[in-house]
Amino acid sequence: MKMKGTKKAMTGGLAAVLLVSMVSACSNEGQPAKGGEADGKKSVTLYMLVAESLFNGKVDEFVKKYESQNPGVTIKAEVMPDGNIFDSLRTKISTGDVPDLYQINIGHVTTKLADESGYLYDLSPLSSTRNYTESIRQASMYNGKYAAFTLGVGVLGLNYNKKMLADIGYAAPPKTWEEFMDAGKKLKAKGKDLIVYASKWETSIANVFHWTFGNYALKHEVFKKAYLSGSVNWSKPENKALLGEGFERFKELNQYARQGSFTNEYAIAQQAFANGEAAMLLGGTWEAGAIRKLNPNLEWGFANLPYAPDRENGVIFVPEDGLALNAKSKNVEEAAKFANWLFSKETYGEILKVKGNFPAMPGVGELDPAYADVPKWLETGRIISFANTGPIPGPAWIALGQAAQEYTYGGDANKAAERFVKEYDKAKSK
Repeated sequence: MKMKGTKKAMTGGLAAVLLVSMVSACSNEGQPAKGGEADGKKSVTLYMLVAESLFNGKVDEFVKKYESQNPGVTIKAEVMPDGNIFDSLRTKISTGDVPDLYQINIGHVTTKLADESGYLYDLSPLSSTRNYTESIRQASMYNGKYAAFTLGVGVLGLNYNKKMLADIGYAAPPKTWEEFMDAGKKLKAKGKDLIVYASKWETSIANVFHWTFGNYALKHEVFKKAYLSGSVNWSKPENKALLGEGFERFKELNQYARQGSFTNEYAIAQQAFANGEAAMLLGGTWEAGAIRKLNPNLEWGFANLPYAPDRENGVIFVPEDGLALNAKSKNVEEAAKFANWLFSKETYGEILKVKGNFPAMPGVGELDPAYADVPKWLETGRIISFANTGPIPGPAWIALGQAAQEYTYGGDANKAAERFVKEYDKAKSK
């Protein structure tokens, strides 16, 4: 679900390189020699901080495999709920208690904090960085450093329950906002919810605004440049009106959102969807493994949120979170060796089997059937990159979601907008 610096919007050219990744393949590139490598060396303990969803709860499987091949190396992984990962990392950066390996998103403010404090290691020399497409390599750069090994390609959208939609007359997911709201009404009449999401997942708190800002940017080049560079003047009437539109859409959608979505952990939202309590889950192309684990028999697909008619609707692209290294670690060479192995083609292929996400390496993994339509989306010219925590700094994004919630429950639209703009301008002035 779950992202500072200016990012360029992806183009249809990305589709070509990503489509290659549908073909299964494997390689031993980056894998250390088995057994005995640590002979004569003192034992090393590496510490790693990741969220539950990063390896779909299976990080220990990869840790144990590496430890068995590298006697003398112990890896201790601290696994946290998705909603807590960046708050924990902020604290660790401020106290100087940064682990040897840690989860980041390239556009998130914590990446900036880690870099400013000297904790962001440049992965460029590691051979596994060359397993990624050039587009992904460029998207993984921060301040001249190859900052993280991303777990996959993230396209935001709606996981949808085929049977629940068919029961209300939709053989395919809604194609317009009006159809979307109609589906919500029909489900509500049956005592079901249209959608569930997880506002403890920082980038989901203002969900609809991914498309509000992204679609407007596709049509207005001046706004797009300001938006992607984090320099929007929200006092302009047209930009104020855009915020108002987003508040209204947010309010409309939440008539049909499952109770608790404002405070859910991501895992709870996934479970509600898998249980058939909501017809749709707001998420992205990184959760097939989790959903199929929760309900192997669920018939589901993946659709773009129908904010605008299909041929006008933006495709919201966000490279997934990845693994970064602590440049100040006393064991940085051993941490780099582990990371290089973890993102070798062979091991990454195993990670994809666990994750079920959209592959980021050509020739590795198979695309889950639920995501069959996504490559076609990437062939369009409607791709907007980093639609949330890149152009919109984390604190401002959270303020936007909170303001939208206040408006949903009867608050004043102008005051709600001011709350967001205050945080946005504060970040812009730094």
